[in-house]
Amino acid sequence: MLRCAAVLLGGALLAACGTGETETNATGAEETRGTPVDATAALPASAVAAEAGVYEGRPVTVDGRIAALGATGCEVTLTTGSRPLVVAAPRTEADDCAWTVPGAAQGFAVAAGTLRIADDTLRLTANGVRVTPVRISDAGPSGPSP
Repeated sequence: MLRCAAVLLGGALLAACGTGETETNATGAEETRGTPVDATAALPASAVAAEAGVYEGRPVTVDGRIAALGATGCEVTLTTGSRPLVVAAPRTEADDCAWTVPGAAQGFAVAAGTLRIADDTLRLTANGVRVTPVRISDAGPSGPSP
């Protein structure tokens, strides 16, 4: 019985490695969609939104509470307290999303990309997004590194 469980677990791990994505986890554990995201330098989405001009056109890592998901899962909107911050998946050559987040995702998301402002909406195009049940960044804002 134990050997059977180990074989099944090993097979599940190998299957998840092939796509760069992990499957939805009912336990609320974190999951990464697309390219892995290093959250060590993550700034709160609210801090980035408050000083968007400082971060516009620059690479930035943000985290925030998930407020909404796009219908196709290619976009995640983070709560900022002011204007929306939309984390968007880049398009592949086949015009598909590089990653998708399942519609049942809850909690917080961390993403790294370049920030743009369009029609009073902050847009971060990210090669990957990490969904986690807890906030990863500090609560306080800090400026970008030189």
